[in-house]
Formats: sequence, C-alpha cells, structure tokens
Amino acid sequence: MTSDQPGVTGIFDEAAPAYDRVGVDFFTPMGAELVRRAGIRPGDNVLDVGCGRGAVLVPAAAAAGPAGRVIGTDLAPAMVALTAEAVADLPTVSVQAGDAQAPDFPAGSFDVITAGLVLFFLPDPAAALAAYRELLRPGGRLAFSSFAAYDPLYPEAMKALAAHAVDAPPPRDAGGIFRSEETLRAALTAWAEVQVTEFRQVSRYAGGQQWFDWVDSHGGRQLTRLIPADRRAAAAADAEAVLASTRTPDGSLELTTTIRIVVAGR
Repeated sequence: MTSDQPGVTGIFDEAAPAYDRVGVDFFTPMGAELVRRAGIRPGDNVLDVGCGRGAVLVPAAAAAGPAGRVIGTDLAPAMVALTAEAVADLPTVSVQAGDAQAPDFPAGSFDVITAGLVLFFLPDPAAALAAYRELLRPGGRLAFSSFAAYDPLYPEAMKALAAHAVDAPPPRDAGGIFRSEETLRAALTAWAEVQVTEFRQVSRYAGGQQWFDWVDSHGGRQLTRLIPADRRAAAAADAEAVLASTRTPDGSLELTTTIRIVVAGR
C-alpha cells in the first residue's frame, strides 16, 4: 500500500488477510503480466513498491532468479507481515515497511522498479516517478500499471452497494496523469523508450456474494465497510441483479477489466 489521504493505509491493512485471497483471478494475473512485460532478467535487483500480497513480487523473484534480489515495500503493516511470511522460503526476497511515494534507498540501487496498480493512490505521482528514476541504475527500467477501463457494469454495481452504505464517499477519481496513454507519456518525458500497452483480465465470480467479498478485500473496502452488517446481504443481491447480464452458461458472473502497463527506461 502507499501514502494517500488519511485512512487509505488503514483500509488496506484491514483488507490484507483477504486481499487477492477470495478465489477470483484479478491481481495475480495482472501482476504476472506486468513482470513479463517489464523484462526482468536473471541477476536483476528489483524494487516492488506497494507490494501488497505479492502479485508482482513473487513472479519478479522468479524472473530475477537465484542471482537476483527483490525487495517489496508496503505501508500497511498487515500486508508487510503476511507477505513476508508467505515469501519466507524465498531467500532472494525481502519485504519491509516503506512508502511508495518516496522509497528510502540509495540512488542507483536497482535495475528494475515495479509498481502494480499503486501509483494512482499517491499524493504526488509525478514526484514519485522522479524519485524512482534516481533509484535506478543507468539503463534501468520502471514498469507500472494503472486502470484503463472497468467493465461497464462495474460502476453500476458499485452504485448498488453505495445505496446501502451510510455516508458513502464519492467514487474516487484516478484520472490525472493516468487518464490516457497521452497523459502518461506526457508525464514521462524524462524517460527513454516509453512503451504503453494494455492487458485485459477476465474475472469470474460465483455470484453477488463473492463479488461483494472481492470488493471488500481490496480498496473497495472504503465503501463496503460503511454498509451495516444487516444490509450486506441485500447489497450483494442488488449488485448481483445489476451484473445479471454478465452471467455465463456455468452460472458465474464475468467482468472484464483493462489495465495499462507502462515500461520506461532510465
């Protein structure tokens, strides 16, 4: 997790035990694809900022191999503790508390820096990008992802949840430099060989309750935690009604999310 408005780190700290652990393919395949496009080589030293439960961290370690070194940082204490425990048998990997806005390492420490679906939470993404550039060795690479498009029914289903919440917050605007490929490129003029590509992830849910549990397991918890316990089942049912048209022949709900993956050279 990363620095942001007060309370966001706490949201992810609460969500950590279930984060990417509710039986839905979402962060893990996205993280693996980010690593694949980052071009991590055997022996690379890698920093994964906002590492969460390791969706990028673990495949990055596999790509860097036994001669490499991978450090994951996160601000949420539970994320750090649980992920450190999960990778305890990987001798080239370490996990520690750290802020993705301003990682505290010497200049030129890393060959690759990764950030999977993290930077749009930061108070000053442009400053973070500049900080990452200083941490990279000459010829090093930055690889990060951000959302490009949600499934059209996703925001409608979130509205169905919000109708059951007490003092629901407005939807978060993750625009700014992440609004389009053009705005991303404009923010990366100091970098070399900038590549912006897209990746589509199809996620399946057994029904409205699993979809609710999935939302509750990540940043969406900012909304779900405001839904009283006695209204949660009704909220999940209303969301399922919104998502009914996505139902597949096997009965699951199917949503497609598109992310942008940016790889840029130092």
